[in-house]
Amino acid sequence: MLKRYFFPVVDKEVQKLMDETSTKSIENISIIVAIFESITLAFFILTRKSIGREELISIHSVLFCIFTCLAGFLVSNLLLKKGLEDHWKVVALNTTYYMLMALWAMWGSHSKYADGEQMLTFYAVEVMLVCFIVLKPWFSMILAILTYALLFGMIYQVDHAASINAINYFILTLVSGLGMAVRYNSLMASCEATIKLQKAKDTEIQDKMNILKSIADIYDKVNLIDFKECTEMSVRGKEQKKYTIDLENMPYTIMTRKIRERVMPDQLENFIRFTNIGTVQERLIGKRLISDDFINVVDGWFRAQYIPVELDENGVPTQIVFTTRNVDEEKRREERLVRIAMTDELTRLFNRRSYEEDLAEFAQNGLPEDFVILSADVNGLKKVNDTKGHAGGDELIKGAAECLLLAIGSKGKVYRIGGDEFAAILRTNEPQAVCRDIENQVSNWYGQYSHSLSLSIGYASYTDNKALNIHELERKADDAMYKSKAEYYEKKGIDRRGDKRIQ
Repeated sequence: MLKRYFFPVVDKEVQKLMDETSTKSIENISIIVAIFESITLAFFILTRKSIGREELISIHSVLFCIFTCLAGFLVSNLLLKKGLEDHWKVVALNTTYYMLMALWAMWGSHSKYADGEQMLTFYAVEVMLVCFIVLKPWFSMILAILTYALLFGMIYQVDHAASINAINYFILTLVSGLGMAVRYNSLMASCEATIKLQKAKDTEIQDKMNILKSIADIYDKVNLIDFKECTEMSVRGKEQKKYTIDLENMPYTIMTRKIRERVMPDQLENFIRFTNIGTVQERLIGKRLISDDFINVVDGWFRAQYIPVELDENGVPTQIVFTTRNVDEEKRREERLVRIAMTDELTRLFNRRSYEEDLAEFAQNGLPEDFVILSADVNGLKKVNDTKGHAGGDELIKGAAECLLLAIGSKGKVYRIGGDEFAAILRTNEPQAVCRDIENQVSNWYGQYSHSLSLSIGYASYTDNKALNIHELERKADDAMYKSKAEYYEKKGIDRRGDKRIQ
């Protein structure tokens, strides 16, 4: 137990941390003592009416302390900057600094003791011993004993150690030696705990990195962003070099700035907003991830994601992963599925589902001034189906779709909403002209089974019916179409109820 306490075996990493702590203590205490003694010296000189021999001795004593402290500060500062590569340099610094300060204490103590005063200056040695926790207990005790032995010899020459100060020195020797041993072991225990915690944290981080590496193959790019260190690092990079992030002046990572160069211009603003890491922490609170899809002008669609890896006690992400993955094929497949879901199989027009969704969107967002609903229906389809089969009927339906598409073009969308029923949502101020274009296309149509095609058409424009809502406009367009159909059959002399010619 005593052997382990006074002759401890210290791990290299622990010793390095102890060296750093001890040297930092010397740096801090040295500059504090140097400043304090400088102020004391200035006050001392300014309050003296004259400077005699005793005053000069005091001034020299304080100057010795100031220069020693400044030297200790500069050397310790230099060692800290260089990273304390050699433990024995730290030991030499501690020993030298201790001996110089002990010498200063002896100097002041001897002169005061010779004049019959209490040697308070010597107690400064005890204060300085707080610094020397890097010296192993056995070595510290030897230094303390030697120092106090020298001082005891000095005061013995003055009065043969007749005063109570001899007992004080004996007690200080014991307390200093044991105190240095206690401080050393306390520091060692603290450093061991710190190193252990750091290793556990490093292991945890490494485990996370291993997990990230294992899933990195899923993504094209994987970037680890650490908000505590303000750094970013590519997980897939060979060197895994960390780059500093300037959150105040440039809240964007190197990776996102490079990706930005190939983002489609019309999506650039949204991409810049999404990749602003100055706001990403707040956006991720309470979420497993945030993502968005963008188009790369070279490789097509890609998905960008921010995923929290580590949170603080308030649930704010302190480490996140930014990933990108090419989803162009997936997007095309989704678009195809959407197209299938929204498209009529026979005519390749938009279907009723698409029509109803578009109507709902217009109903929610309001109707523009040039909004028009057009309704169309194939005339005589039943007769063609009965006489020429469904192939003939399908031909008429396809022909109607073709004529509507050619006439309407970019003015709107065309839908097949039933067997021979069609609808169109237009943006035009000349609906009558569109109807004429449809009739022209119909009149020029010629098929394999049927040599002609006839459509009944009706429309309703928002400009002429501003009091009506979208569903009332739809009904009005249907009414107009049915009126046109009735006129067609009446003109042809066909009784639709019995499908017979009117006599």
